[in-house]
Amino acid sequence: MTTLNPAIALENLLPSLADRTVLRDLITTVVFMVVLLLLRTLVRRAILQRSDLSAENKRRWLVTVRNLALVLAFIGLVLIWAHELQTLAVSLVAIAAAIVLATKEMILCMMGSIYRTSTHVFSVGDRIEINNIKGQVIDTNLLSFTIAESSHAQPHKGTVGRGITLPNSLLLSQPVYNETMLGSFVVQTIHIAIDRQADWQRAEQVLLGAAEAVVAEYNDELQRHARELAAGYALETPTLAPRLRIALEDREEIGLHLQLPVPLGQRAKVEQRLLRDFLTGMQAKTE
Repeated sequence: MTTLNPAIALENLLPSLADRTVLRDLITTVVFMVVLLLLRTLVRRAILQRSDLSAENKRRWLVTVRNLALVLAFIGLVLIWAHELQTLAVSLVAIAAAIVLATKEMILCMMGSIYRTSTHVFSVGDRIEINNIKGQVIDTNLLSFTIAESSHAQPHKGTVGRGITLPNSLLLSQPVYNETMLGSFVVQTIHIAIDRQADWQRAEQVLLGAAEAVVAEYNDELQRHARELAAGYALETPTLAPRLRIALEDREEIGLHLQLPVPLGQRAKVEQRLLRDFLTGMQAKTE
């Protein structure tokens, strides 16, 4: 009778067990990803079929579902392959520093995503300005966010209204100006320069009159918004009437700086209307 050496039997058994463990993890991974993709598809279809949601709310929910699915996939894969990852981590200790240096920007983007989520600095649909780029946020993910650039014309800038994708790492180094955080109105400033010899009192009267006519069109909504803002954020009621400041910063010109509240998304429209009304009023006086 042949006697089997226990040591040899154990050596033969270990590779078999390792292969079975890897095969089990592979099967679990496939099942998990299929179930997750199926659930994501069903939820996405349910959101798109909701007739009581606006297009902006649907887009916001779709982005949230996609990002949540990515997070769940990442967590699930880590849990499934935890043992193999632990073994791999031990072998990668020697090159850990090199990996960190190679993925520095990606790590900063992930940290920026955590910062954005934890501080609620902005969300999909908000109008923001960062690094001299203004627009509406239309997408966010773990590494970047996308802005639909404002169509407001700017001097010496040939193209506007583009989609711009920015890395989340910018959030750690650049200030973010969120125009939507405090409601649906912002204070717009319009700068006009006239000659020192011009009738500045007439210009002030015409410009303020045009601004008051514009504000009167949405004054009820503006009043309600101001009350909600004062109650919700414990702020003093902001000034709602248009204000004009005169500046003598140039020896040849008088600067007229008009400030007035305008609805979000209508700043360029209101500015162009005021400029046209101002020119029409000044021309009528001249004639």
